[in-house]
Amino acid sequence: IGSTAVPHLGGKGIIDLGVAVPRAEMERVKDQLIELGYEFRPTWSTEERYYFILYLPDPEEGERRYHLHLTYPECREWKEFLFFRDYLREHPEEAKEYAEVKRKAALDAKGEGEVYRKIKESLIRRILSQRGAT
Repeated sequence: IGSTAVPHLGGKGIIDLGVAVPRAEMERVKDQLIELGYEFRPTWSTEERYYFILYLPDPEEGERRYHLHLTYPECREWKEFLFFRDYLREHPEEAKEYAEVKRKAALDAKGEGEVYRKIKESLIRRILSQRGAT
């Protein structure tokens, strides 16, 4: 697909990666990621999406955390992820608003992922509701 980035979003210092493979390949790729050092987190995974964490040295942060979400192209979450990315790329004012919400959420959540996601939830839902409208 190319880059999944939306320019100028900022965030909480964690790099989120999304990877889609054929559904039949998910277990094999999961095992390969574990061999590469990614820590599989079953409690944050679903039947449709596997979740991994990796810590790597970083010149700015000392150490940076990476979240990798492994899924398949037909997955609802993957389709929503791509829609959300594309929508923000095409609507710079909403991308700017989302960047501000992310910045505030990162400050207010104080490292609590659940709080961070909850703060962003209403804006994300509003944007996702545009799926049929655009």
